[in-house]
Amino acid sequence: MRKFSYLFAALLMTAAVFVSSCTKDEETDPGPSLTLKGGAGYTSADATILVGTTIKFGVVAGKSSVSNDKLTRFKCTLTSNNVPNTIKDTTLNADSFNWETSIQFTSIGSGRLSFEITDKGGVVIEKSFIVNVEGPETVKYSNIELGSWNDGVGSFFATSEGVAYNVAQTSTIPSTQAKIDFLFFKGAVNGNTIAAPDDIDANTISDLKLNLWTNKNQTRFNVVSINAAQFDAIGTNYQFPAFNLGLQTTKVNQLTADKVFLFKTQAGKVGLIKIVSLYTKGDKMKIDVVMEK
Repeated sequence: MRKFSYLFAALLMTAAVFVSSCTKDEETDPGPSLTLKGGAGYTSADATILVGTTIKFGVVAGKSSVSNDKLTRFKCTLTSNNVPNTIKDTTLNADSFNWETSIQFTSIGSGRLSFEITDKGGVVIEKSFIVNVEGPETVKYSNIELGSWNDGVGSFFATSEGVAYNVAQTSTIPSTQAKIDFLFFKGAVNGNTIAAPDDIDANTISDLKLNLWTNKNQTRFNVVSINAAQFDAIGTNYQFPAFNLGLQTTKVNQLTADKVFLFKTQAGKVGLIKIVSLYTKGDKMKIDVVMEK
């Protein structure tokens, strides 16, 4: 009886060792841990941002709880247009890793931020998210008609409203003057012209009565290489060309149909004007305007 009991106990011990051994052998190594920092101020998932925005992101990594292999390498890459740009690539010999940084996105497009942590056993864990960068939201005014001082349509345009005002509505009303960003006139020398209210030549035209104005917005203009088709393709978000202060003018003259040029209002809004058509009789024109909202 004692012999049987001993053999049975031995058998149980052997089975226990076998089961324990199988459990240990089959336990899968998850590799190192990698967590993207979240919460207020951090970006950790796909995001759409405005051009010029700075985002902050980071990671916390740790060694595998199974293998205990130390961390050997961390790499962060920003890939845009299939071109990878290394943000950080560092070798390690550590149980944990904590890192963060900030990046300003200065051009529109889409990029993938990826993060890789590698341990001594060669296990690599990766996480990533997409950043879509859009231009400013736009507002567009189409087929705005501008005329001479004595035409039925106004000579003065307020970009904040998309409205044209005439001489009677502006000459003695400072609050309306403050809305006007540019005006139209057709001069003997300048031809068809878009000008700022403070333009010297515009102020020599007595019929416009700019001499009575107490508010003259200092809108400025730049010549650009954008054509009419490119202007028409501008959507609800757009990154406008950088305004060159060194080449700014107070007017753009000798205008022709389909010409496109850049403007910047005194309030700092940037936009584009396209000449739609010019009247062969009378001093009138039609324009399209697209600008930052």
